Amino acid sequence: MNGRILITARAFWKSGGEAEALLSSEGFETVRSPKAGPYPATELIPLLQGFDAVIASTDEYSYELMAACPQLKVISRWGVGFDSIDLAAATTLGVIASTTPGAMTDTVADYAFALILGIARRITESDRVMREGGWGEMTGVLVCGKTLGLVGFGAIARGTAKRASGFDMRVLAYDPYLAQDVRLEFPRTEFVTLDRLLAESDFVSLHAAATPETKGMFNAARFAQMKRTAYFINTSRGSLVDEPALIEALKSGQVAGAAIDVYSKEPPPPDAVIRSAPNTLLTTHNAFNTAEAAHSTSLLAAHNVLSLLRGVRSEAVRNQEVWESKALRIDEFE
Repeated sequence: MNGRILITARAFWKSGGEAEALLSSEGFETVRSPKAGPYPATELIPLLQGFDAVIASTDEYSYELMAACPQLKVISRWGVGFDSIDLAAATTLGVIASTTPGAMTDTVADYAFALILGIARRITESDRVMREGGWGEMTGVLVCGKTLGLVGFGAIARGTAKRASGFDMRVLAYDPYLAQDVRLEFPRTEFVTLDRLLAESDFVSLHAAATPETKGMFNAARFAQMKRTAYFINTSRGSLVDEPALIEALKSGQVAGAAIDVYSKEPPPPDAVIRSAPNTLLTTHNAFNTAEAAHSTSLLAAHNVLSLLRGVRSEAVRNQEVWESKALRIDEFE
């Protein structure tokens, strides 16, 4: 046996049959956690003892947790988010942290645009009226020809921009870290300041990464900059939004509506105020969830474990500095 791998990601359980078989064929033992993550550290630390890698949910990987699991070498996140991992601590302790970039680009971009259409045309409201035995007109707003503002211009936002072009939308984008060569690939996208994007967009779609700098970036002041006829879309992370400020903006009519797939706490409590906020389309953190994307993500998460435990460098690693760390834990697999 080459090593042991714990799996806390529920999506891998459902879609990772081929990926799990691959790991087994390479001599690795895979073990599913007793329940799906995310796990608190107090429960995860004892579970991780004796494991070389984890295919992880959004469990919190802190310095204390990784220090308490000295055999852990690789954290392979099932998904593209890595805000639940203390990357500096992982590097210090010699733990490699990876994600699955690219595997979810199309599925989340599809979903983001579906939310735009759904909130603009009030599709879920009309469906609910029909199911309750009613009938009536639901006046929405046109999407074609409107202005879409993309906050963050990574792969998913770029995919959303491509879909918007089919609706003849004007696309604005804000991303202070974007390379010039990417800008040249999207000549129809206008790269502007965040202030201008908020002032001119009919739909504002959030695609920024979750970092300490972006936490709560959409607050009362930002919502006040938006047009009162504009809609807010979030398929990135709930931590980027001051949820009470969004709810107040919806109640006051400062924004026309919001389509949300991610929340400050997941799942939100049954009595969470966001669940009853007006003019909203709310979904269950489901943007990633297509059969094709889940299968691809599971395979990539498994391949990350195989290659990284063997010391093969990869662009999927989120803490590239770890390769120079004197504490790197994978020497025996090289």
